[in-house]
Amino acid sequence: MYYTYDPENSIKVPAPFGRAMTPMFMGDDPIITETNFSVHMTEWDPGCSVDNHIHDSAMEAMYCISGSGVAQVNGEEHPFVPGSMIVAPPGITHQITNTGTELLRVLCIFSPPTTGEGLRSRAMEAVAEAERLNKEK
Repeated sequence: MYYTYDPENSIKVPAPFGRAMTPMFMGDDPIITETNFSVHMTEWDPGCSVDNHIHDSAMEAMYCISGSGVAQVNGEEHPFVPGSMIVAPPGITHQITNTGTELLRVLCIFSPPTTGEGLRSRAMEAVAEAERLNKEK
């Protein structure tokens, strides 16, 4: 099967989490119905980050394609630049922050796979939290 990155499918989350999450190959794919992983692209705006979070039952690997930032895994901070990758096993806290001046593009791989609906649900939670934080300003 052939898949491409299509920004038309992006789910946009406003600042302070400013990012776009784009499903590529998800666990609810209509053609390949049995898989052990899913793939999506996340792009962070400069100065934005994902909240420090965990996944209860999934491992997430995040590979930096372009841009620069800082990744935290289990409380340890690492430079996050093209060619670097972090892996967060289930139950381990992790966070990525774009500390650069350009878009930070990251390929995210989940195992077991997340679904397109699961990705949208997480994005909508982030949208609601961003709107709440922006109203408090």
